Amino acid sequence: MYKALRSQFLLWMGAAISIAEIVTGTLIAPLGLAKGTLAIIVGHLIGCFLFLLPAGYIGAVQHQTAIQSTESAFGKQGVWGFSLINALQLLGWTAVMIVNAAQAMNGVSRRLFGFQSTWVMSAIVAVLIIIWLLLDTKLLFRINNFVVGLLFLGALLMLFEIFKAPVASHQVATGGMTFGGAVELNVTMALSWLPLIGDYTRTTKRPLQIALTSALGYFVGSLFMFMTGLLIVTRTGMTDIASLLTASGLGLVALFIVIFSTVTTTFMDAYSAATNIDNLFHSKKTNFIGVGVTIVGLLIALVVSMTFYQNFLYFIGSVFTPLYAIVFVTFFITKQSLPKLWNLGLWLIGVWGYYALQQVASPLGTTFLLLIGMAILVVASHWLVKLIKN
Repeated sequence: MYKALRSQFLLWMGAAISIAEIVTGTLIAPLGLAKGTLAIIVGHLIGCFLFLLPAGYIGAVQHQTAIQSTESAFGKQGVWGFSLINALQLLGWTAVMIVNAAQAMNGVSRRLFGFQSTWVMSAIVAVLIIIWLLLDTKLLFRINNFVVGLLFLGALLMLFEIFKAPVASHQVATGGMTFGGAVELNVTMALSWLPLIGDYTRTTKRPLQIALTSALGYFVGSLFMFMTGLLIVTRTGMTDIASLLTASGLGLVALFIVIFSTVTTTFMDAYSAATNIDNLFHSKKTNFIGVGVTIVGLLIALVVSMTFYQNFLYFIGSVFTPLYAIVFVTFFITKQSLPKLWNLGLWLIGVWGYYALQQVASPLGTTFLLLIGMAILVVASHWLVKLIKN
């Protein structure tokens, strides 16, 4: 059991060690180091232990993927629809991760070898993701654990370089980011894994232990990455990870960090996207579908713009917060599902409510407010349905 817990912890810590997490951490810099750090901690506590932990637990108890666990509340048609939405957001993540990696790799490669090519760098990452997808499961976990250990050491080196770099002489521009908005970015990053975590906890015989280990692994890795991004901007004044890596002198170590941190994260996106597609067509060829997802993600990455990255994160929050709020309340509190169409109506209200609540200046972010609001709506709906039946 210890080996299983260790592998699960490292799997999710590896998922969190990524360029995307660092990039998102840089967006929080306008708050400054003290407020930014507090926002990161609060956001990770909400995201990991109010969302990832119960989602992983439900998947483990029911021996279902995270999307399959929505069937009791939304029926088979709901599973089909949410599988499609989740596959699309995971395809989006695959493209985003490849884009981030290619940009950072170009920065490092230009300094080391005088060469840069978005096509070549993107293709290198995509090929490695495909290799990860086609590895035997036992071999995959062994290699992944080893690589994650090296990535953690590399991340420590990167943090050392940040503190070694001269402190920026100018202040980071303030404005454009509220404390609640910063908390929300942390929460939505964790939420992006919410429809996946059950895919990796469903086969266990110890639901609480494996779910807690998964959430903790992501918490540790993601907290470290967000803080790295925040420190890059607040200490050095650099606004992107590629600039720091280029100037750091880490050389091939930096290139290793960029490439393999992307691979250990993105193969999970591609595999889970394939799992969701398999929910729809029952082909039983998940790994090969994952290869197809990676190739499509690569093609999108070559034309995608990172301008919409923050909106993409908010889209994830708007879709999956009300969805899993309904699932959680049904599983843990009411123990009985509302009529499927009623739940669908509540979900649509939740999607609208997410964007409406973004106008409210809450220090705990939009997702936390929506979670509380949806929980009250679901419980009140159960009471109303019983009243109507009687």
